[in-house]
Amino acid sequence: MVEQTQEPTAEQPPNQTLRLVLTWLVVTVPLAYGLFQTVRSVIPLFTG
Repeated sequence: MVEQTQEPTAEQPPNQTLRLVLTWLVVTVPLAYGLFQTVRSVIPLFTG
């Protein structure tokens, strides 16, 4: 019996792309918020 293998394609299924985008959002949104809050609280240290 010959086993059939699928060749890898460059295109990802739409649900995997959506999952990747949502995962990046879950990581980057809190990170961006934390950086924003840090910069906002540090500014008074440098401006007097």
